[in-house]
Amino acid sequence: MTSSDPPGRSSAPPPEERLHLLVIDDDALVRTSLGHVLGLDHRVTLAPSAEHALSLFAAGERFDAVLCDLNMPGMDGVDFYDAAARDAPDQLARTVFLTGGAFTQRAQEFLQRVSNPTLQKPFDLLELRRVLRSVAR
Repeated sequence: MTSSDPPGRSSAPPPEERLHLLVIDDDALVRTSLGHVLGLDHRVTLAPSAEHALSLFAAGERFDAVLCDLNMPGMDGVDFYDAAARDAPDQLARTVFLTGGAFTQRAQEFLQRVSNPTLQKPFDLLELRRVLRSVAR
């Protein structure tokens, strides 16, 4: 506290707000690791597939930020984005894509088409936190 602070008030910054995050990744190790790390500061819901995530949206769940693996078997991140555009368009701007590499032409074209942030695996945890705060605003 500084001498200019009113009594009972601290000059320390307020604690960061707990966000409600959705992590979509078919890789159980990546998914649970992100859940553990992000769960220290935020409320985290884990989805093993894009279909599971879409069922959460259909049930009325909404998230401050969504982390979605781009390359998944079955419904990939591109398909998830297109389905969410129909079913939960309010979640699109809150979606961050994670990728070990956009190897297909389709994935590369998608990332050029959308303005969503994309983080390359492995990613820096500080950068991930910054991006999550940015899309949650």
